[in-house]
Amino acid sequence: MDLLEILYNQYHAASKLYVTWDAVAWHTSAVLTEWVDDFNEENKREPAGPVIELVPLPTSAQFLNVIEGVLNGMTRAVIHNSDYKCTEAMKLAISTHFNQRNQHFKDHPKRAGSKLWEMDTLKELDVLRAGD
Repeated sequence: MDLLEILYNQYHAASKLYVTWDAVAWHTSAVLTEWVDDFNEENKREPAGPVIELVPLPTSAQFLNVIEGVLNGMTRAVIHNSDYKCTEAMKLAISTHFNQRNQHFKDHPKRAGSKLWEMDTLKELDVLRAGD
């Protein structure tokens, strides 16, 4: 809900804000959907501000969610086979990983998910299922 408020404020001039994410239980919780409905009702009474529309991805379609690949890469690079002395050390390693990754993409911009969009998804469905 905090993220949705941040996005609402960042894109306040837009008329609609589509939020796409996977189908984990908390993304479709009654508390969240009620909050979004109430938030949208309040915003409709205001002169400006986007309506928030939640667009969940289909179940078992992680390959459509670019963030899954990002989090998977971070997990492999930072968390697996690690032995951090404390939680703070792991948090620092995660932050460092994302700062370096973000700087790399700022220096070398590239469209996210290009492998997915360049392939013939019907012919290469096994590749998608394997996550390659």
